[in-house]
Amino acid sequence: MSTKPTGRRPGVVMHVRCPDRLPEETYRQVLEQMWELSPVVQALPPTAALVDLRG
Repeated sequence: MSTKPTGRRPGVVMHVRCPDRLPEETYRQVLEQMWELSPVVQALPPTAALVDLRG
């Protein structure tokens, strides 16, 4: 394993978990709000998502 700096910033990932039985339309709205924070959003249906906040 190399210890040389790569010039890349460390990742910052936010895990969001919504309440169980969340209506699909509400879940979609939550995802849309996350896309305002970052273009890198991974939906984890039925009620969660990961958001890359590296900036």
